Amino acid sequence: MTLAKVTNISNEMKKLKDILKLVPEDKLPIAKSLYGELEFMQKTLNTLKQQIEEQGPTAMFKQGKQQFLREHPALKAYNVTLKNYNNTYKQLTDLLPKTEKKKDDPLLDFIKGN
Repeated sequence: MTLAKVTNISNEMKKLKDILKLVPEDKLPIAKSLYGELEFMQKTLNTLKQQIEEQGPTAMFKQGKQQFLREHPALKAYNVTLKNYNNTYKQLTDLLPKTEKKKDDPLLDFIKGN
């Protein structure tokens, strides 16, 4: 992994860590745990992505006399990890305090028929 990629991870995670400051104190332990998982998954995603870019999205699979092309195992792992990353990210953002509803918008009210 190059220094640029490590720096990129750090910047993205730094932005996410700033979000932790907005989480209520009683939910902070959960938020920190989720943040740690996100950090790990982001590093894993970058590693898998690099592997897929180098080796391609498919791989030859050989079992006995049979040989066929299939989805690269790294691509399968990437897709599963990405799904888990997105779910974990949503869990973290759901811990944030709810913001006030925006003021009424006359145009939206008109469009909705109110």
